[in-house]
Amino acid sequence: MHPFPHLVWALATLLLLCAGVGAAETVQPHAPIHSVTDIAHEFSFYFDGRFARNYLSGKGNVDVRNWGTLHKCDLSRVNLLVLPTGASPCPYLPEDVKAVRAFLEEGGGVVLLGDHALFRKEKTYRLNELAGAFGAEFAKRAARAPLSGVGELEGKPIKTYGGRTLRLIGAAKWDLLVRDAAGNLVAARRKVGKGKLLVCSRALAGHQPDAKDPINAAWWQPLLRDLASGKPVDPRRRPHHMEAENKESREGLEIRYSSYMKPFANEILAIYRECRPAMERIMGVPPAEGMLASLILLPTGGGGFSSGRTIGLGTWWGGFPDKRYGMVELLGHEGTHSWVLPFSEPMWNEGIATYVGILLGRELGYTKEADATLANWLKGARRHDPEMKKFDLARGKDVPHAVRMAKPMWIWEQLRQEKPDVLARYFRLKRKLADPRKLKRYTADDSVAVLSQAMGRDLFPWFQSLGIRVDRQASQVPLP
Repeated sequence: MHPFPHLVWALATLLLLCAGVGAAETVQPHAPIHSVTDIAHEFSFYFDGRFARNYLSGKGNVDVRNWGTLHKCDLSRVNLLVLPTGASPCPYLPEDVKAVRAFLEEGGGVVLLGDHALFRKEKTYRLNELAGAFGAEFAKRAARAPLSGVGELEGKPIKTYGGRTLRLIGAAKWDLLVRDAAGNLVAARRKVGKGKLLVCSRALAGHQPDAKDPINAAWWQPLLRDLASGKPVDPRRRPHHMEAENKESREGLEIRYSSYMKPFANEILAIYRECRPAMERIMGVPPAEGMLASLILLPTGGGGFSSGRTIGLGTWWGGFPDKRYGMVELLGHEGTHSWVLPFSEPMWNEGIATYVGILLGRELGYTKEADATLANWLKGARRHDPEMKKFDLARGKDVPHAVRMAKPMWIWEQLRQEKPDVLARYFRLKRKLADPRKLKRYTADDSVAVLSQAMGRDLFPWFQSLGIRVDRQASQVPLP
């Protein structure tokens, strides 16, 4: 027998305990975060997944988006709610405030991310409708650099994109986290029931759509874990995206929108009805099968997107609803992205989409606005390339955005002088010749070959004279 049996037993027990702790930490160092990021008050590509990629990418974490009216969102499987809002007219309804309070009371964490900004002629910054219920206000005063951490963030580097400041009622209830150079608050946290609320300048987080600017991640990540810690979630019960709850099917199109967007739905649908037959005349073919089947209204003035089947429209683009041309052009632009499939356009995908939007504006009687838009694009491009011969759209890597957009418009304008229906000719031939059962991809060489057929002559020498490196021998499509 060992001379110190009790010591051996104690050491063995300690080793087992340590091993157990180490194994647990290796498998799951932090409790999972199940977050909902709201994009129903203001849509942005950054908050459609990129914020979570920057700050919530830990093992077991799940982020979903809320596209619908906030108080209708299912938060039962969620322990963190992220609410970003800029200059938006979408209100935080009393029912929304009640739902957020209930979520906090049961232990959930909430992030209010914003900077005071008014939508057009409105007098209320909408996020303050929610922040005010908890004793906070996003103020008009701009934050003065440099910023500094307070309390648990003291000594930590604080990066910012500018932003504005906060005001608090009952400051004793709050943990102060970030101040500006003048001592004004920029971020603070407080307890509400079993949960925690963070109010913070939007400028303290990243904003790049490619998620390549995770500023302040060193303190954002533990801060978000702390906010979510009051409400454990079951990793086996993942949360789900909340779609915009209002859905209508009209004339073969499904349109989705939240209650915040309801005032705009009928007018946008009326514009779509005008645009659809005009688009088909311009493009020469209907959308590819299954494409452009649904439309979602986005709470933003920053454009839209196309996923092929679905297009999203920024509801306040171009001054809508006060001005209609911008919405017509946007419908043309995003519709074109769906129309050209199954192969997107290889060297002028964005430029041709905007050009179709401009032609659509002309077709529907907005000639003055459409011509002015085209002239502005061409003016911007000519600052870089007065003769449109310098930059290679097919293989160039450092093509200025204005040129990337406007040189295709200029090319099509030249061709339309000879054949006004060349776009329709081109897309009819593309639909016929670019068969996805035969082609794996559609290249710039192929597009010039198809366009040559549409014009009835070899366009390769002309494109080459414009500095665009295309090769007739590389095309899978025969020349006329």
